[in-house]
Amino acid sequence: MLIAFDGVCLGDGPPTGVARAFLTGLQAYAARGEHAAVLLLPPGAPDPQLPGVRVVAAPRGRLRRQLALPRLLRRLHADLLHSSVAAVPLRAYVPTIASAHDLPWRHPEAGEATTPWRRFATAQALRAAAAVLAPSTMTADDVRALLGAGARVRVVPHGCALDPTPTAAATAARRGPFLALGDDRPRKNRDLLRRAHARASAQDATLPPLRFVGPPADFVDEAQKRELLRDCRALVHASRFEGFGLPVLEGLAHGAPVVCSDLTPHREIAGDAAIVCASDDEAAFAHALLAVHRDETLRWRLARDGHARAARFTPVAVAVAWAALHREVAR
Repeated sequence: MLIAFDGVCLGDGPPTGVARAFLTGLQAYAARGEHAAVLLLPPGAPDPQLPGVRVVAAPRGRLRRQLALPRLLRRLHADLLHSSVAAVPLRAYVPTIASAHDLPWRHPEAGEATTPWRRFATAQALRAAAAVLAPSTMTADDVRALLGAGARVRVVPHGCALDPTPTAAATAARRGPFLALGDDRPRKNRDLLRRAHARASAQDATLPPLRFVGPPADFVDEAQKRELLRDCRALVHASRFEGFGLPVLEGLAHGAPVVCSDLTPHREIAGDAAIVCASDDEAAFAHALLAVHRDETLRWRLARDGHARAARFTPVAVAVAWAALHREVAR
């Protein structure tokens, strides 16, 4: 089979979050070599140069995608379209798979306004798809609530490459800042984290600084991010809402102790291998920062157990799940 992967998410600047997870999965998928893969790349997006993946220029824009994508798929003789986002052509001559990363309008805590048009367009696209991928049980449940219990929804969590198993000595040697990955949308809850860090710093002058890494102010490439994850005192993620929570997984995979908000997707990723706090509890986050800074034994337990949890979320597991769904849908 020839699987066309819609890389529209790669047209929004350097790949972070959803785009990074998509590329990680696609690279592992191509490495398996079960089916041929072609990446449909929007204008202006750099070629990720993945071995085994042919790149073809693709249209961008709502109307152009609806009209031109089906024609492009026909010219390529594709057997299936796998989209990195929820938007798929409403009429295509091949089956389509949509990716629903989150439905924020179903969660007021996200603090994000969505237009009626966006909600309508997302629902129409998901209904048109032969199957929907969701990265967490919560997002899958949201999709079923939108489309009905009979919708074909598959939970396939994102994957992340693992660092070597951490050691007690390596964990003790972490001297970097408390690291918060992600953009500055309200859902990321940066202000609460700033207040919590200030409160903790008032109690312990040796507390490491807090560093926010991500657009718009402090973007780093993947190599720099990995170095930060390997040296940070802990990964801190206080988000009010996530469809998955990739920073939590990245922290665990790189042996960082993790402090995160008590969200269902975070629990699915970390289990008991992270310190969780209510997303509105400034005092709890301050206490967690102090605890993880002062207690070397705690840091080591979190690093060890977190890395073991992250081993369940590999790019290979993503590729295997994608291939199984492709075979099912193509039939």
